[in-house]
Amino acid sequence: MKIQMEFISSDVLKDMLGGDKIEFILKKIKGNKILVLDGGLSPLEETRLIEETMSKINKSFRGIEISTLRDKVDGGIKNKLIKFLGGQTGGLTVIGPSKLVKKIKKEPQKILLFAEKR
Repeated sequence: MKIQMEFISSDVLKDMLGGDKIEFILKKIKGNKILVLDGGLSPLEETRLIEETMSKINKSFRGIEISTLRDKVDGGIKNKLIKFLGGQTGGLTVIGPSKLVKKIKKEPQKILLFAEKR
């Protein structure tokens, strides 16, 4: 059986409002895709995604698995300003449906994802 992964550029998500971004992600996940998001999600966006996911769990949709790597950045004024304004300075987020993703293991500089379709 095939497992589909979709790599999404930060340009696709940057102009979406929070709710639109969450709906876009959930629609893809409900379509049994594993997403790799360039730029990652902010901690607040991750929280909102998890909250929205919890409200949609049923027999056919068992939830998501998610892990984010954030770039380690220096404490320069530019990066502090970007973070203060709610922006991202880099990173990567991997999200997949629980029925496909069996395990996500996060290490300091990489994410290992184990998937299986039955």
